[in-house]
Amino acid sequence: MEPLTRGSSLAEASCVCLGSGRFLRAVLVPAVEAAGLKSIVFQTRGDSFPSMMYGPRRSKGSYEVDTVEFDGRTLTTTHPIIAAGTLGTAEGQKAWVALPAQLPHLRVIGVGVTEAGLAPGTAAMKDLCQFLYACFKADIQGPLSIINTDNVPGNGPKIRSFVTEPTQVTALSETSKEMEDFLSFLDNKVVFHSTMVDRITSQRVGDGDVPRAEPLPTKALVIEDLGNVLPATLEEAPGVVIRRTAGEIEIDHSLKLRVANATHTAMVYCMALSRMPDTSACIGHPLILPYIQALYEQDIVRMTSMGIPHAEVQSVYDDWVRRLQHPQFGLGCLFVSQNASQKLGLRLLPTIRESIDAVGLPGPAFAFAVAAMLRFLTPCGPQPRLAQNVFTGRMDPKPQAQPTEDNPKRAKHSNGTEIVYAGDLTADFEAGTYSFRDGEGTVPRLLHAAQAAAGAVGLADEGKAGRIAVLHSAVSKILSLQAGLDSVAATPFVSLVAAYYVKMVDGAPCMQVLRPIVEEAISMKNIPVSAREDMDTELTRPLRLGEIARVVRDEMERVQVVDLHTHLFPPSHGELMLWGIDDLLTYHYLIAEYFQTAPRAVAPASFFALPKAFQADMIWAALFVQRSPLSEACKGVLTTLEKLGLRQELRARDLSGIRRWFAEQDPDAYCEKVFSLAGVKYCVMTNIPFDPTEAKHWRPAKKSYTRRFRSALRVDPLLKGDWETVSACLTAANYPQTLEGARQYLRDWAETMQPEYLMASTPHDFQYAGKKGNGGSCQSSKDGKKGGQEDMGQGCGVTMIDKSPKGAELLEKVLIPVAEELSLPIAMKLGAHRAVNPSLGTAGDGLVAADVGDLRRLCTAHPQVKFLATFLARVSQHEAAVLANKFPNLHLYGCWWYCNNPSIIREITAMRLEILGTGFTAQHSDARVLDQLIYKWSHSRRVIGEVLAGEYVSLAQTGWKLTREEVRRDVERLLGGAYEEFMQK
Repeated sequence: MEPLTRGSSLAEASCVCLGSGRFLRAVLVPAVEAAGLKSIVFQTRGDSFPSMMYGPRRSKGSYEVDTVEFDGRTLTTTHPIIAAGTLGTAEGQKAWVALPAQLPHLRVIGVGVTEAGLAPGTAAMKDLCQFLYACFKADIQGPLSIINTDNVPGNGPKIRSFVTEPTQVTALSETSKEMEDFLSFLDNKVVFHSTMVDRITSQRVGDGDVPRAEPLPTKALVIEDLGNVLPATLEEAPGVVIRRTAGEIEIDHSLKLRVANATHTAMVYCMALSRMPDTSACIGHPLILPYIQALYEQDIVRMTSMGIPHAEVQSVYDDWVRRLQHPQFGLGCLFVSQNASQKLGLRLLPTIRESIDAVGLPGPAFAFAVAAMLRFLTPCGPQPRLAQNVFTGRMDPKPQAQPTEDNPKRAKHSNGTEIVYAGDLTADFEAGTYSFRDGEGTVPRLLHAAQAAAGAVGLADEGKAGRIAVLHSAVSKILSLQAGLDSVAATPFVSLVAAYYVKMVDGAPCMQVLRPIVEEAISMKNIPVSAREDMDTELTRPLRLGEIARVVRDEMERVQVVDLHTHLFPPSHGELMLWGIDDLLTYHYLIAEYFQTAPRAVAPASFFALPKAFQADMIWAALFVQRSPLSEACKGVLTTLEKLGLRQELRARDLSGIRRWFAEQDPDAYCEKVFSLAGVKYCVMTNIPFDPTEAKHWRPAKKSYTRRFRSALRVDPLLKGDWETVSACLTAANYPQTLEGARQYLRDWAETMQPEYLMASTPHDFQYAGKKGNGGSCQSSKDGKKGGQEDMGQGCGVTMIDKSPKGAELLEKVLIPVAEELSLPIAMKLGAHRAVNPSLGTAGDGLVAADVGDLRRLCTAHPQVKFLATFLARVSQHEAAVLANKFPNLHLYGCWWYCNNPSIIREITAMRLEILGTGFTAQHSDARVLDQLIYKWSHSRRVIGEVLAGEYVSLAQTGWKLTREEVRRDVERLLGGAYEEFMQK
């Protein structure tokens, strides 16, 4: 490889791009250029781009980009690059892997491949892995920033997982030590940034090598940079936005995918089927823009704005509609229609699922959008390229409308010749045919088979019902398999999709099916959702006595809960994340239940020595096959599998089939699916700095995770008085073995984790006598230094600790001073008795009746510290509720562990409502396995709702008038709002 211009050197490059697509060249390369970085661009397949660059234009050393202004002017800019190459040849492959050794200033690696390329084992991911391995071998110090230009949520962590696919990494490494070093290099010197991109881009007419784009949006390239490693100049580049707070980019993705992209996706399929070549045909069309307006107002704004200010959602929509109506710029409808099934999952399904879960059903416009996608994916006529997963579809009959002088684009068609709209995909607008791909072809094949089966039934009146049933069944199967829409609540929506689809495949043009949907939306005068809710008397009218239970049930189902204590971890934390059927079955509740009746020959030690799958097999056989699964833990597994759509496997008791389903799930996507199904806004993790297996995910580099997870700093060794563990951690991290050393250790970890609170489970023999009884308090050192010496016997003395302090002393002299200094609450879990039966491991833990007086003395001694508390023993609950009634710095939460059973939840919730009103948090899941969120919250919502409804009925019988709005407020408070209010006190 050689530079494009004389006098330049490859060593000048700070950015290398994998991919040479028009979007990458219109957005990423100009952005890094504006930041003062120079780029080398590699085409992944073919050689059209390097041929152009090393051809007649070589002397320029740059390529052109056309920007089409709203007034019709085209501004052409040039963008210099150092060199261009291709991975389509053996010589190009060699140049690719040889490049890192020649780039001492490398900082950015752009990844601009198709959505299909972002998957395990693809050529693009193998090429990226080889390049990073070459960077490792060249000892590039980094940090290297991987910046992707595809709109896939969580694309940074996803690409990292694809790059580190074991067979890929093993093939490159000569030894296991080298493989470990390479993975360490990726962890410490490479940052896989999550990104969001946005600029409508096509090609110059007559010259497909030149990008043609709309004016640069204000958020053309959004990059998450939690570690602040990107070049500082990049933030000043036009169109670039840097997100440095975890979770912010998810809002960007939500707005982009679920507002802009969703409406774009929804309109292009019916437009393509109606023989409209490009999206500019929507301008002035009597149905298209009113249709996407209905989509937005009926569902998108209502669901997307849950957690995002309405004004922000509206602003994004208004800007997008303006951009869609650019009079001089449109994208090919068929080009945008590619990868339909993937777009259904990313752009439409999140809103559909939330709408079903929260308010009942999406509107008719959403059902039409899905039906039009399926109609587009329906093969028609001969299929000569079936083996290549390329199908042939048929457009609707030609519309009757002809072009008019005032709107020449309205009925625009091609001249009858076949055109290539993407790669080897073609279309003929005159003949009304098009070829298309869709992933592995699963959906088109199912639809093709359904068409054949429906044709066999016949179109006669006596066969019409059978034909409709066949097509309806196919649509239901596809939406179940591809979209997970198989719940009872989703049935009406699926039926409506099927009804629209049947009309279309039976000959009704898309626009004919769409017209009454739009007319109905127009008849509602398109009142914005925010205004419609303000006027909605359903929220504010008094409820009748017979309605209360249903309204409470509805509001319980719609609320997004805050799960304020779990033991969950995000996918980024690797093996710490427990999920799937084997982790569900080997949960400690079920292990303990298994050993209640296990044969004496099965010793715990031999059981735990078995692989996890073998343990799961034994528990499945003993508790689910040989006995009825009546315990709450067993029923929880069944609820989880049922809500995941595995009813058939459950009926067949097919554990192997269940395992196969879980093996097909992507951890990141599955994690989001679970949170969505469970209705959990976010959960609080349990993060233990004293445990090396956890600490490595925070230091030296903090793993990124989505806003679904928040941290809590767990300090059990302090309350246990386990100075041996504390001392070892202080020594390992170069802190002095003093109380101030322990305090500084917590301060520093709090800075790293940014926890919601400090927390601990007290040992069974814990006692707290108050300040005086525990040797007085020790004020925090305000200078935050690691030095200082003190003696346990003299508070803040001058000698090193030479004896083991008790838990209450460490609570008083370490934990409380840090909590007060950092304004962090302390969450206490009281009443666990560890290792009642040590042979069962964590399944052998039990409970004791903790002394509620310990908590009273803490609240009294430290009114300036906030305490969250939950008790394990049923007998402690009444005294705890009365205590919470007396101390404003105390907040009770949840029904913990052995109290997390419906009968006890019912009793505790009723008692707390009667004593505390809504001034407590009714539940937390305490989940250790991700999937448990589904059943724990499903079961808890039902029981808590029943208790609350009973209290409301009693209230109504006094003559008090209750509204749905008030029920909603109370439910939100009980399932997260009260906690968030307490945290803000």
